[in-house]
Amino acid sequence: MITKELKEILDAVGGRYIIVENGKPAYIVMNFEEYKEAVMSRKELRALTEKELVDKINSDISLWRENKEKSEEALLGEIEKLEDIEYIR
Repeated sequence: MITKELKEILDAVGGRYIIVENGKPAYIVMNFEEYKEAVMSRKELRALTEKELVDKINSDISLWRENKEKSEEALLGEIEKLEDIEYIR
């Protein structure tokens, strides 16, 4: 059984932790739901035809770009707000 404290630490580092032995990665500790999703996703990818796989990759790239643009726009908005602040010394 994993302790609450260890769960909190794992969540704080992104839910995954790599255990290294002799300078090489040996194990990964991660949330079961994430593991299950990764395995199922892998099975789904194996079932795709080459064209379907290319379409999925292109779709994923498109989504990534869209999210990146939204993040950049939000960041620029925050920078503009900070630039408008007058600092008093």
